[in-house]
Amino acid sequence: MGRLLRAEGLVPATGVAVFLLVFGLFGGAQDPAPQARWVGTGLLLAPALMAYAHRWAAAWASIFCALAWTSLSGPYVAVAVVWAYAAVSVLVAQRDRPHPGEPVPRRRPPQPRLMPRIARVAEATGAALIALAALGLGYVWSDVRAAPLLTAVIPGAGLGCALLARAAHRQHALRDLFAHPQPAHAVRVVEQVGYLHVLLPSPDGQTALEFGFDVAEPDEPEDDDPHTVEAVLFGEPRPGAWCAVEVGGRLHVPVGPVGEVITVPYDVVDGLPREIEDDEEQLVDPSALRPADADGDAYRTREHRIAPQRAWVATVTIGWGSALAAGELGRLVLPGATVVVVALAAAAGYEFGWRNQLRPRLRWHAGGIAAAGFRGVDRQPWATDSAVLHDDRGSVLLTAGESVLTVPAPPPWPAKAGQRTADELVAALRVARTRSLELSPLAPPPEITPPRRPLALYPAWMLTVAVTMLIVGS
Repeated sequence: MGRLLRAEGLVPATGVAVFLLVFGLFGGAQDPAPQARWVGTGLLLAPALMAYAHRWAAAWASIFCALAWTSLSGPYVAVAVVWAYAAVSVLVAQRDRPHPGEPVPRRRPPQPRLMPRIARVAEATGAALIALAALGLGYVWSDVRAAPLLTAVIPGAGLGCALLARAAHRQHALRDLFAHPQPAHAVRVVEQVGYLHVLLPSPDGQTALEFGFDVAEPDEPEDDDPHTVEAVLFGEPRPGAWCAVEVGGRLHVPVGPVGEVITVPYDVVDGLPREIEDDEEQLVDPSALRPADADGDAYRTREHRIAPQRAWVATVTIGWGSALAAGELGRLVLPGATVVVVALAAAAGYEFGWRNQLRPRLRWHAGGIAAAGFRGVDRQPWATDSAVLHDDRGSVLLTAGESVLTVPAPPPWPAKAGQRTADELVAALRVARTRSLELSPLAPPPEITPPRRPLALYPAWMLTVAVTMLIVGS
């Protein structure tokens, strides 16, 4: 279920909290100019968008936002929360500072025959956004009735600046990669068209760092059978770093930074992650298999769902967050219909939480699987090519019959919840699949009936609307 929270997500989350406090509790902008509240809203929104393009650009924008709000706002406490917003943006930007790597030999990479031009899309988009924002700003200031457009013009200009900063940063990083000696590592790589898959084995040969990045020159077409070849990696193997690889005298020049870096079990003989063999044979980890899932009854139906406490907390958070955000927006844009906007937003939030958190469940035995998901129900028998994997992000990927399902399996919460972890769910499903290969004929997949919406959703929705109106109306 869901992706792990990225660091830059803290900036918009803090921006939403500050927006609710400033406009809902402290009265908003105190400047009498009609454009003041729209300027203030745009300034709060800009760093939240910019953080996804360039963290340091967002940090500087948040500092400018805090300086502007120092003059726009009356209460000192409102100014303090906006400066706290700036502090969070700066702390998030600090994560971009490179960490000192392990001491390894350094060599200067071979010089490429032609340095590729990178980040063209970000550069062109940033310039276009700034040009449009400049035109829009001129129009808005000439007509006071168009002041609400400042809420879009200011963040648009900020995002354009962040995209230009992103393009300049990437171009500078690529030049520096070949201008200075870099850490050199012996690695194994899989060459694909426009992409390089890298494995950096640990000194003991038990694990390896696995990552990849886009390269400028397309190479040999990908083979059907995965294999790796020896290569030399120049650069730090960490997310966001820039690396080049030399393979048999050929230099692979990057056009993007290193993506996610994970640690995988490594097979030093074959030069491959051991998980590849595990995936083909669907091996079961005995330490992850619950005793109840290991018993001999192949047709006893098992069930998995998100722990109810966790699912309810997530659902209420989604519903309440939607209502609060819509309430503040409705008060600014549609003050006469705020209660309608809040009610609709809360209903949409609770409906999404119900379908995404409370409703999903999976049932299985040796005959197949049955799942109730976001939209409907799916029943499929096991097949010889069925597979069960988990992505280390709280989801299990399951292929059975003609379906590919993503089953939410976040860490159980609270700790005493009976929900299976992702590893336990993978082990249980693999046992059922293995048993299905030993039985003939097979029974049909288990039955499953989609649960009805809990009655508690309706009083929770009404309470959310009432409390939100008290907050935004105060």
